Amino acid sequence: MPFRLTAMLLSVILLALTGSVATARAADAEPTVMILLDGSGSMWARLGSGTRAKFEFARDALRAALPRIRPGVRLGLASFGHRRRGNCSDAEVIVPPERGNLEQVMAPLERMNATGKGPLVLGLRGAAAAIGPAAPSSIVLIHDDVDNCDQDVCAAAAEIAKANPKLAVHTIGIGLTQAKLQQMSCLARLTGGKLYDAQSAAGVASALDQIIKLAHLEADAQARRPEQQEVSESDAPAPGADAAPGLYLSAGLGPKSATLESPVHWRITKAGSDETVRDVRAPTLVEKLPPGPYEVEAQLGLASARQSVNVRADAPTPVRINLNAGVLKMVARPAKGAAPLPAAVFSVAAASNSGAATAAAPIWIGREPQPEILLPAGEYRVSAESGSARQEQTVRIAAATGTTFDAMLATGRLQLFASNGRGDGQGEALTDGVTYIIYEDDPDAPQGRREVTRSAAPAPIFTLPAGTYYVTARTSGGEVREQIAIGAGDAVRRALPLALARVTLTATLDGAPPPESLPLTFTVVSLDAAPPREVMRTVAREAELELTAGSYRLEAALGTTNVRAATDVTLRAGQSQKLALTLEAGEVTLKRAGEQGTSPNDVLWEIKDDNRRTVLRTSRPQPTALLAPGRYVVSSETRDQELTGIIVLKAGEHRTFEIGG
Repeated sequence: MPFRLTAMLLSVILLALTGSVATARAADAEPTVMILLDGSGSMWARLGSGTRAKFEFARDALRAALPRIRPGVRLGLASFGHRRRGNCSDAEVIVPPERGNLEQVMAPLERMNATGKGPLVLGLRGAAAAIGPAAPSSIVLIHDDVDNCDQDVCAAAAEIAKANPKLAVHTIGIGLTQAKLQQMSCLARLTGGKLYDAQSAAGVASALDQIIKLAHLEADAQARRPEQQEVSESDAPAPGADAAPGLYLSAGLGPKSATLESPVHWRITKAGSDETVRDVRAPTLVEKLPPGPYEVEAQLGLASARQSVNVRADAPTPVRINLNAGVLKMVARPAKGAAPLPAAVFSVAAASNSGAATAAAPIWIGREPQPEILLPAGEYRVSAESGSARQEQTVRIAAATGTTFDAMLATGRLQLFASNGRGDGQGEALTDGVTYIIYEDDPDAPQGRREVTRSAAPAPIFTLPAGTYYVTARTSGGEVREQIAIGAGDAVRRALPLALARVTLTATLDGAPPPESLPLTFTVVSLDAAPPREVMRTVAREAELELTAGSYRLEAALGTTNVRAATDVTLRAGQSQKLALTLEAGEVTLKRAGEQGTSPNDVLWEIKDDNRRTVLRTSRPQPTALLAPGRYVVSSETRDQELTGIIVLKAGEHRTFEIGG
């Protein structure tokens, strides 16, 4: 339900979106600053249509900025990804923080290269450890991507903030997308630092300039009187009566709302052209511009506004941009009063007109636990999804106000395990080779049930709408089925006993191993099913199988021949046994009577068993076949004649059968 925000509350919400700034400086201690420079290979890429690499203009900005830091500041340098390719452990504190350290920092900075992966979190932890409990202190992180070694930057930020509450991490992201900026925003937010979006070399230099002023690191910062201080883009005052000429920019969410303290994306162009005069992110902005007409665009979150201004030559030109926007906070719960769901997916779309045929495409999608975003005033369709549960609602956003979308998805969590026991709590836990499938009733689906979801994780957790489900845990050789009811807000843990037995299958042919030239296929048929059904087939010289306790027919087949063996067994849970199936066969070589040497090349041989099934068909002149013991009809056909004969073959027999004699 919409509520009116005070200026203070609005500031808190916006700072949660984009990060806050630590500006306090202890009077009795000099600051400690660690420069953490991204040394991953992507830093050698160019930004947009530029001609220089990101690493080069980041180093240039440091060359220009670091000499301005006063000697009393404890300065250090760290990097990551700068020494080895493809190595997620490549992070180093190159120069520990010490006073008067400028030359020691600049020397390795000149030699550094961008080489490998981006273990950003490892570099961050190393830089924080080098600072230790020193306060006040800062880490200045300059990077061009998120951590690509699967580490959680938000978890690291929380640990750093807990260990040293006076350590602020300022982040300069070079060429980051909005999604990656949002992902990195927790680093500044949790440590009291500031997040800068640098889309050019000038943006990196401007961000470093603001950080130095923000942390009071300049050599002459203490010597200046307040009226002599330069105007900072981060805290530009409203122009007074004696203010110098220039463009003074500020922004608010409504015509009478508080001035924003979060970095706004400002873009100033000359009127009537696309020439950009200034492109920077800062809460407020003071620009000394030649007099004349300009276009000013301000953007924050998904809100933006544009205004034409005429800069005066003889007096300050104050401009306040009204973004006409409000804050939307989203949360999803499994039940009323329950804790928020940790992995819900939220989406926001413009509300469709009543006559629209299709829903509008989302303008924002995210999966933070409780995201807050800035939206232009208007109506939106907001949805929350978790698993297969979904809720959608129309929300109205008013300027300079906050609105909460609190979704009750009526879901429960189901965690599944599998063991090879019998359901009595005994048995070995199964972590591999188990697929869990969840079904629900559906009269229109085959057999009246529809698959909802599945997972092959060792112990999967499913978020499901309240209801009754049919759960199957399946391995390659067996399965177990259970019916489970889940209520809203429930957290159900269920162990599924697969009651497995282990069987090792081998086969012999007339007392010896089967020939390697013919594949050996084992087939398992469940006799408990009605009708019996095949549950497994594998090709191996020795098959190690895990089967659910029950009755089975185990079969072995040799290649494409009719040489087969089978046995019926009843397996008990936890049982292990070895079974050797005995194959029996005879070998026969076929030839035509009266033929000297080989038979004609155009001959077609065919062998059928007593059930008139064809067990061999070949055009080889004198074929040799391996057959199960029994009686067979042999035919040999050429262009001129067809010959037929009967052969009875015994197990272990090797003979030549001459047809037409």
